[in-house]
Parts: sequence; C-alpha cells; structure tokens
Amino acid sequence: MNDDQRYISAFLQVFETKAELLEEVGAVEDLANLNQMISQMVDESDEEVADTIGIWCKKYPKIRDTLRSIINRKPEPQPTKKEEQEPRLLDRYPELPESLKKRLTNS
Repeated sequence: MNDDQRYISAFLQVFETKAELLEEVGAVEDLANLNQMISQMVDESDEEVADTIGIWCKKYPKIRDTLRSIINRKPEPQPTKKEEQEPRLLDRYPELPESLKKRLTNS
C-alpha cells in the first residue's frame, strides 16, 4: 500500500469508526461536498483522491491530525463490533466509502 492509499484508508477508518469526531468538528454536512467530489473522481489517480481528501481536511485540523496519527502508528488488531456502530454517516453517504474502497481494492 502506498502513501496515497494509506491516507485514503485512514480517512475510511475515521469515516466508519469515528462519526463522533466528524460531528464534533462540524464536518458532517460538508461530507456531501466531499462525497460529490470523490464520486466524480473514478478515473483519477489515488494521489489526486488523497489530495482532495487532504484539501477537504484542511478545514478540519482535528480530522487531519487524526488521519496522521492513524497513518503513523503501527497497526494493532482491534475487534470490530459492527452491530454497535451507529450507521448514521453510512446511511447518509453510502457512496463515499464504497468509492474509496473500490479504489483501494483495484490498486
């Protein structure tokens, strides 16, 4: 996995597991803009997608710092309890993680 893919993967992790962070910094409504941009980038490179996410995150330093923290730490196995996760963001923006996951599996 290259740096761009790690950045995309870290954003996915925040999106899927840290909805409270997105809500805390007021980024939830702005996800619609990111969702639209990412959806239109099907033929763009991973670097361009990662850059788009990075530019979006400049408005939300706490999210950007969390992404950096995820990228820089060593992976630890963590049990996932999907049934306990609130699907609020996934319900509102189902295309966003799907678009990013497709990008990661194609690389």
